[in-house]
Amino acid sequence: MEDSDHYTSLHEFTEELTPRGASGVKRGAECLRGQTGLVVFVVLLASVCANIALAVLLFNRPAVSTSASLAPGQGMADLSPELKLKSLEMRYNSLCKDYSNLGVTCSTTVRQCSPCPEGWLQLADKCYYFSPDKMDWERSRDSCDSMGSHLAILYSHEQHDLLEVEAKKLGGFDYHFWIGLSDTETEGVWKWVDNRIVNDTYWNEWDNEPNNHQSGGIHGEDCAVLDSRSKSWFDVPCDHIYKRICQMDAFDID
Repeated sequence: MEDSDHYTSLHEFTEELTPRGASGVKRGAECLRGQTGLVVFVVLLASVCANIALAVLLFNRPAVSTSASLAPGQGMADLSPELKLKSLEMRYNSLCKDYSNLGVTCSTTVRQCSPCPEGWLQLADKCYYFSPDKMDWERSRDSCDSMGSHLAILYSHEQHDLLEVEAKKLGGFDYHFWIGLSDTETEGVWKWVDNRIVNDTYWNEWDNEPNNHQSGGIHGEDCAVLDSRSKSWFDVPCDHIYKRICQMDAFDID
C-alpha cells in the first residue's frame, strides 16, 4: 500500500512539473539557438574584418583619414578599404556587446542583422545617417569619419533626389544639411571629400549659386549644403552650424 501511494504521489508530482519543464526546455533551446546564430554571425563578421585588414596591409597603404588632404588623383578607391574596416569593427563590437549581454541574462533582445547600422537609413546600395545635432563642416566631416563613414557624396541626380526627400522628411524646421563638398583648396574648384571634382551638380541657379558671397567673411563660402526646401545646393561659410548627412556602403546580408 505504501509503495502504491508513493508511486501515485510521484506520478502526480511528475505531471505537475512536466508542462513547466517542457516550457523551460523550450526557452532554453530558443536561447541556445539565438546564441548559436549570433556566434556564427560574429565569427563570420570577424573573418571579413580580418580579410579587409590583411588586404590593407598587403597593399602597404598608409593610414588615410577623410580629414587629411589628399593628393591629386587619390579617390574613394584609396579610402574605401579603411572606411569599410572601421565600419565593420564598430558593428562587430556592437554585436559582441549584444552577445555578452545575451550570455549573462539570456533574455536580451538581439538586433536583427541588416545592411546598415542601427539608426541608419538604407537608400539603394548606400546607408545614410541624418544627424539630430549640428556642427560646422569640418567637425561634421570628422564626426562621419569617426563612424566609419564620410559626408554624403552625391554623384548623380538620383542620389540627390533620394536624399532631399528624406532630408525634408527628417529635418523638421532645419532644411540645411552638410554634404561632403567644398572648394577650400582652390576657390571655384569644388571637390567631394574623396577628392573627386564634382561632375553633376544641383546648385541653386535662381540665386546664382555657388556665389562665394562675401557676407561669409574673409574666407567666403567654401562648403556646400543640401537645401531640402529649395531642393538644391548652396555654398555657405564652413564655420556655420548645420545638421549633416553621413554615408557608407550597405553590406550584403545573406
